[in-house]
Amino acid sequence: MKVAVVDSGVDLSHPDLSGRFVSGIDLVKGGGSCKGPRDENGHGTHVAGIIAADTNNGIGVAGTAPGAKIMPVRVLEADGTGSVLTANKGIRWAADHGARVINLSLGDQPLADQTSDAAMDTEKAVAHAWSKGAVVVAAAGNDITFPTCDYPAASKYAVCVAATDQRGLPAAYSNLPNDPDGTVGVRAPGGDGGGILFCEYDGDIWSTIWPGDTTDDCGSISGYDTLVGTSMSAPYVSGVAAMLAAKGLSNGQILQCLKTTSSNHGSFDPVFGYGIVDALAANRTCSRTTTLVYSPATGSTSPPPKTHRHKHHVRVSVRKTSREQLERTGKLHVTVRSDRKVTIELRALVKRGGKSVTGAKATVTLRRAGKRGKTLELSKKARKQLAKRGPVSVVVRYRAGSTSGTASPGN
Repeated sequence: MKVAVVDSGVDLSHPDLSGRFVSGIDLVKGGGSCKGPRDENGHGTHVAGIIAADTNNGIGVAGTAPGAKIMPVRVLEADGTGSVLTANKGIRWAADHGARVINLSLGDQPLADQTSDAAMDTEKAVAHAWSKGAVVVAAAGNDITFPTCDYPAASKYAVCVAATDQRGLPAAYSNLPNDPDGTVGVRAPGGDGGGILFCEYDGDIWSTIWPGDTTDDCGSISGYDTLVGTSMSAPYVSGVAAMLAAKGLSNGQILQCLKTTSSNHGSFDPVFGYGIVDALAANRTCSRTTTLVYSPATGSTSPPPKTHRHKHHVRVSVRKTSREQLERTGKLHVTVRSDRKVTIELRALVKRGGKSVTGAKATVTLRRAGKRGKTLELSKKARKQLAKRGPVSVVVRYRAGSTSGTASPGN
């Protein structure tokens, strides 16, 4: 799944993010020394690591959804500031280029031009992403006890993510995850905030960082650092959303899944929203065939979409040959065709007088839709049956999962 990190860019050469990227864009060209969506601040790289840092590689940290692909969309300058309209362009670009999840670890701080008109444009940008099938996940904001989500998290079609500390309690700095529009609000780990006083404080969130980052003067671990805030909470939820998208859930189903499997189990309260996101419960419970579809526009749910199963089409053909030639060479030339990836088991039989002798067995794997040839060499016992007088027949039986059939030379 493609997860867009609309932020300060991402360190494209970080070893814990190697192989995790798809093409992105730099919407603040000329704002720094690096070309393309490269991070010159550190924030975006930290967010990307929480989502998809490599796992089981023996270094650094582990991402929430290590199979996801990061789409870096740079909308913040090297000093971490930017504009609402540029961020909105980033949302639209990511949605138009196939992002299934869009992470927005930004808000009216540091976005400088947050006005009512800009907020309306944000609503439109997030609604556009929703119409493209994307889930937009945004940080609630770090305004201490502010009772609602900041923009863009306050958008109707967004998921607003507030922070918890390492005890699972509401973080003291975090906005509350609620909004008058009925935006889906949840909580996720954001750290305690001790890093403000202490270097690399373990009560905050460890993740990847651009080595040139200047926010931490400790410098003991190059490429990794602790940060704190709802900016760190949002990518945990983006990672869960990516895993659900990979299971085939629509954006409406993903929101419904987050609502019902978080720690409040479908109930809402103004402090926790729908609760702390639970990745294990979401993956165990939700599926595209059983999870209801939530509509942010109406606040209602509808049944999951009906799935029309496409019958797996497998065809096996055997090249025409004569009995004499087959007796002499013992070779059957088989071609298998499939409309998708498949493993096909083949078994050649020589039949005489109601009895069958297995002449050959083979397995053919197609890694994608197409065809592949296979030569089956009959055993000596099977060829002796061909040498005897009287009627004899040769068939090839095949099985691919629940699909099976037979083929004879010439058909």
